Amino acid sequence: MKRRDILKTVPAALLASGATGLIPLRAYATSGGAQVTSAQKFTVGEATVTAMSDGFIPFSADVLNGIDEADFIELVERAQQDPANVRGAVNAYLVETAGETWMIDAGTGPVFGPTLGHLPEVFAALGLDTATVDKLVVTHLHGDHIGGATVDGAATFPNAEMIVPEADRAFWTDDSIKAQFPEQFRGMFDLAKATLAAYGDRVRYIEGEADVASGLTARPMPGHTAGHTGYMLESGSDSLLFWGDIIHVPAVQLARPEVTIMFDTDPEQAASTRAGLMASLAGSGQRIAGMHMLFPGIGYLEKQGDGFTFA
Repeated sequence: MKRRDILKTVPAALLASGATGLIPLRAYATSGGAQVTSAQKFTVGEATVTAMSDGFIPFSADVLNGIDEADFIELVERAQQDPANVRGAVNAYLVETAGETWMIDAGTGPVFGPTLGHLPEVFAALGLDTATVDKLVVTHLHGDHIGGATVDGAATFPNAEMIVPEADRAFWTDDSIKAQFPEQFRGMFDLAKATLAAYGDRVRYIEGEADVASGLTARPMPGHTAGHTGYMLESGSDSLLFWGDIIHVPAVQLARPEVTIMFDTDPEQAASTRAGLMASLAGSGQRIAGMHMLFPGIGYLEKQGDGFTFA
């Protein structure tokens, strides 16, 4: 029996009340009305992973390349979503294992507006202190992954070692590359520099399939950014692959993996990386965590026609 099939035998009440399940959290006010902070906790071997929702990014067809608006609408409607209100989740993951606590990405902070930046509320609702985080593991240096790593210029996780792919550091701190970008994108370089400076000598740069921590290994997945990296968590006979930004708009890119997004620094490489990775994962039973998959972003990849589905 595959791991995913085991879940079908678990009573709903157990999922809702035990170590695996949705955690009821407090509501807070936003300009759009009441919003409920979201977290979901589950186990990976001896590790406990908590999926945390930072909020959502509104997406439309014009941020994607390789698809026209009519096809975008068709795929979104096929996924039972409203084409006028497509929401890309922003997820981060807390891992507690072997006496350590890690964050995989840090959410957006105040970078992207009122629909995002809600990890602090999730931490508060769970009764967690950011000072207890030992490692902040970064998939890449885009603002929706490191915007929440600082508060007013200081490290959000004051005792954490920050793990950063070297290829991303080299790219996002290069002023000559920054000068080639349109003005509206140059703030991404400034944010990367400021975040790395806030963690100072507590930043560790990694290359290739580095051992990041006990049971956590880097898996380079370049294209979205030069150093875009996934991480494989292994504990006992179980595992979870954090695949970062392999997909941004699931309704579209699962069906059409060749579709890229305007934030890809190398769209051709991003599409190639996505196609190869998804082909290798489909039907494998490997559990996946995606930063932009619908919250909690946890599931399994299956082949479906010329594309894929996320179960």
